[in-house]
This record gives sequence, structure tokens and C-alpha cells, in this order.
Amino acid sequence: MPTQALYNKWRGQTFDDILGQEHITTTLRNQIKAGRIGHAYLFAGLRGTGKTSTARILAKAVNCIGQTDNPPCNQCSICRSITEGRSLDLIEIDGASNRGIDEIRDLRDKVAFAPSECRYKVYVIDEVHMLTNEAFNALLKTLEEPPAHAIFILCTTEPHRLPDTVLSRCQRFDFRRGPLPVILQKLRLICENEGIKISDEALEMIARRATGSFRDAESLLDQLAAYGLEEITLEQVRGILGVAPPTLIGQLARCLISGDVPTGMRLINQALDNGIEPHQFLTEILDYLRGLMLLSIGGEDGFQSFDEETLAEMRRLTQEGAFSLDTLVRAIKLFNDAGLGLRTAARPQLSLELAFLEAANRNEGGASPEDTAKRPAPMVASEPVPAESLTQQAPADRATSLIAKTAPSQPPHVGDAGLAQPPKETVEELSPPYTSVASPSIPDAGPRVQEKAGPEGLSDVGVEGPSVRAQQLTLDWVRGKWQQVLMRMKALDPKLRAILNSVRPIEVHGDTITLGCEASFHRDRLVEEKRREIVERVLSEVMGVTCHIRCVVDKGQRETAKPGQAKEELFPPKEGREEARRKLLDHPVVKELEKRGGQISKVSFVEEEKENDSGQQG
Repeated sequence: MPTQALYNKWRGQTFDDILGQEHITTTLRNQIKAGRIGHAYLFAGLRGTGKTSTARILAKAVNCIGQTDNPPCNQCSICRSITEGRSLDLIEIDGASNRGIDEIRDLRDKVAFAPSECRYKVYVIDEVHMLTNEAFNALLKTLEEPPAHAIFILCTTEPHRLPDTVLSRCQRFDFRRGPLPVILQKLRLICENEGIKISDEALEMIARRATGSFRDAESLLDQLAAYGLEEITLEQVRGILGVAPPTLIGQLARCLISGDVPTGMRLINQALDNGIEPHQFLTEILDYLRGLMLLSIGGEDGFQSFDEETLAEMRRLTQEGAFSLDTLVRAIKLFNDAGLGLRTAARPQLSLELAFLEAANRNEGGASPEDTAKRPAPMVASEPVPAESLTQQAPADRATSLIAKTAPSQPPHVGDAGLAQPPKETVEELSPPYTSVASPSIPDAGPRVQEKAGPEGLSDVGVEGPSVRAQQLTLDWVRGKWQQVLMRMKALDPKLRAILNSVRPIEVHGDTITLGCEASFHRDRLVEEKRREIVERVLSEVMGVTCHIRCVVDKGQRETAKPGQAKEELFPPKEGREEARRKLLDHPVVKELEKRGGQISKVSFVEEEKENDSGQQG
């Protein structure tokens, strides 16, 4: 006979056993004492927080016949029958497997029958959000005016999926996540009674890994207890659960802040090669970066997931002032976006590596929108730039250095727009023309040209931002980057990506990109403010310059050739029909048929047949 799982063995049997939900148990107790029992309840909250257990306890409490002022007594025949699962008046229904209208009709027909032995007949519908709309509609009348002997308790982890008509007919109770000290208290109680030897650090790791779910914590403890160890230690828990050591996460954070890309890449691959689960690894990185962000703004709450040693290291890193708040915010966004494609990625480490690489490169000197706006205009010297320094510069700075590489006797010419015009030999040096366009990870602020008189009367021209680059934004460049825009949009908003599948860039004027849409439907969706802002933001990130869009209807945007056009391309008008016949006869397929014994009896065109038919009719 299989042993009973710990979460079933230690399931709460009284209201006192439901930990961390005092706001619910107190209300239910007072209702029972006052005799103001509701006809329909909705228990909503995270998995493993006691929803189903509270429903069973409530069923016992309203039917308890024991001599007690604090039901249930768990001693009377009614309480024992419900606890042992023998009562016919407690009906538990799994909403996931009984979700159709036929099951609800059957329930509606049987609810009118009186209870067999209890005072109330209690219906507990678990995972009620899985019911179909038709089933909900069939349940509404019964839920609103049930018989006096019937009580409905609906349990769900996703209350937002329930119709408002159902929510308005129930008393709603939201179950909260279990606090870490309360989960630790229950785990210690279980370990003492079950004879499980475990260190405090390991028990705390289990409680943190449960993320507020009592059942998850008890299941993890049950799994570790079956491992057969004399005493469970923290290292063993990390090895079994695939948790990355806090020191590794701290080293990775330092590499990200300092821009040490090779070491950071090696740490990521080392963690995954050692069997650490990628999604869990990403969660721990985000938790660490979030902790640094909270510490940097002076927050001291929300650090229950870190031990004292890790928290002390995070405080030291914050006090050193090696990073800015904007740096942390960008890194958190990048790693959070990496989690979107982690499940479908062919190589899980690739998403983590790309997020780390982009965040570290920005910290090294890449121009983010905030940094570019704050950074003063670089005063570029007119002397030649060594090749070694170009290889170490960010793309935007490298383009600026190439533009400023002019002869001292030829100061840059300033055009009508006030923008520095590079000399001819400089433009040739930047060939191909898109070399100076910033990388997608370096969106820029508007460019300005600052002139400063040098000691010899020469002008030092500093190009700040993308003014020169914005002039080189062309239609070919946008079309070449369009697939990158679609790929990035798929991760951000799949529905908007579906709309962009029917759109293509058809014109570029300055920083405005004209998008041709197949129909007015696509145009109307794209011009909505929220969608337009998302598209412009993604375009700016990919193109490296601030972009705006203009949407028009372009029915021919698919560029599909008409049948008549295909015929003209095959046989141009300048070639006669005799030449066309010769080409057909020389076709490789025709030659192959002749080799196999085939004979050509006639070569005619559709136009000739139409002419012959019209002549015969005439």
C-alpha cells in the first residue's frame, strides 16, 4: 500500500489549521456562530493555500452536531464521515473534467433532493473557471436561488475568468500567499512529528522555493525526505532542486555591472552545464537584480527570499555605487523579456546569453536613450584616430570618430539644416552607407553639432546622437531590418505581429516610415495610440534611431504578379511569336521529351486560338 503524501496527511481539519488566512477563517467562524451562513462562496487564490481544505472544514462546521462552541469538533459522526470521505452530502466536483452543460444540468436536477443525514448539502466545485459559458449560464439560476438546504462553494485559481454574473452571486474570499515564517513553522512541525532531520538553512530554502504555497513546500519536503539522507543539508537541497548558488548569481551581477562579458558568459554556461534549470536560473537572476534595485532606492522590505550573507553582499555592491538605477532597470527588462522565449528556444542558454550581452554592452558605453540624453556632446579631436581605439569603441562612438576623421585644413561644412556635412573622402570611408547606423540595442536621442574654437582657430565638431545617422535611414535599410522588427514584435505582442504580417514599409522620409497596409482594417489598428507607440518603439530599437510611422492603405503591397504580367515577363513584347516558339522548342523539358520518343505536332498560343475562333464565327 503506498504511503500517504505529506500534504494529504497534514491537511487542515479545523479552522485553526488553516495558516496565514485569518481574515477568512475569522469571518466564517462568526457567520456560523451568528447563523448567517451564505448560500454561495467563492474561494480564490494561489494553489496550495487552503481553498479546498477550507471548503471541507466549512462543510463540517455547518453540519457538526457535536457539543462544541467552535465547530467542527471532528468527533461526531457527521465530522468523521466528511473527514473520511464517506458522506453523501458533501459533493466535490472537478470543474476541469465536468465542465459541460450536461453535468451542470444533472447537478441542477439533483440539488432539489434533501440531504441524507446532514443539515446542509454542500457542493464544492473545484477549478470552477474551467466550466464552459453554457455551463455557467445553466448554473446561474440555481446559484442565485438555491434550495434552503444547499450551499455552493466555488474554488478557483483564476477568478478573472469567471463571468461577472457568477461573481456577483457569491461571497468572495481571496486566499493570500503563505508568509515565509508561517510556512517554516508548519514545515518544522511536520519534521518534528515525522522524524525528518534537516538543517534550518535547507528548510528555509524549501520554504522560499514554494513561493507562498503550503502544498508545494510539503511536497518538496516529502521528496527530499525520500532521498534517504540521514540529515538534509542546504547543498543537497540545491543539488536536488537545481538551484544556483547565491555566490554564482552575485558574480554574474558583478560581471554585468562591470561589463565583463567573457566571464559572465562562462558563468551562464557553467550554471546550465551543472544541471541548473534555465527558468529557475533566470528567476534567481531577476530576484537578485530586483533586490539591488530596491536597495538602491532605499527599500528594506521584500527581502525574505535572500539569506543574510547574500543580503550583505548586495548591500556592499549597492554602497560601492558601481551602477545606476537606469542600468538595473534596463537589465531587469532585458532578462524579463528573455523569459518570454525561454520555453520555445532551441538552446535555453541563448536567451540568457543575449540578454546578458545586451545589458553588459550598454553598461560598457552603448548609448541607451537615457544615457544619450544625459551624456554631454563628445568633443572629437581632428587628429587621426588609432585603429585600436576604434575596435574598443561602441558602434555609435566608432561612427562619430570616422565622421570626424578629416584633414585639419578642411573644417567640416555646416549645411542649411545646421548639421555637419562630412567631406567626400569621409563618406567613402563609411561605405557601405549603413556602417554608421547604430546597432539595434543603441537607440539614440536627437543629434546636435557643437563647435568649439580650438587653440589654433580650428573648429572641433562634436556629433551627439543620430543626426547624421538619421539622414542615412533609407527604404532599403528599413526593409532589410523588417524581419528583425517582426521577430521582436512576436515576443512583445503576438497579436500586433499578426497585423504587421500584412504590412510592409513603402517609403521613408526623414525619421518617418510609411507603412503600406493591405486593407483599412490593418491601418485602423496600427494608428491606435497604444499600438502605434509599440511599433515606433520597436522600430527605434532595431533601426538605432528615433522612428515615427505613417500608415496608408496599399492594396498592391504584396507585389504579386498578375497572370498577364507573368506572360509578358516570359515573352517580352519585342520578341515575336516565332522567337517565342523557338524558346519553347529549346526548353529542357521539351528536349527531354524528344529524347524519350516524343514528337511535337503543334505549337500554338492562346491568342492565336482566340483569333481563329473569332474568324470562324465571323
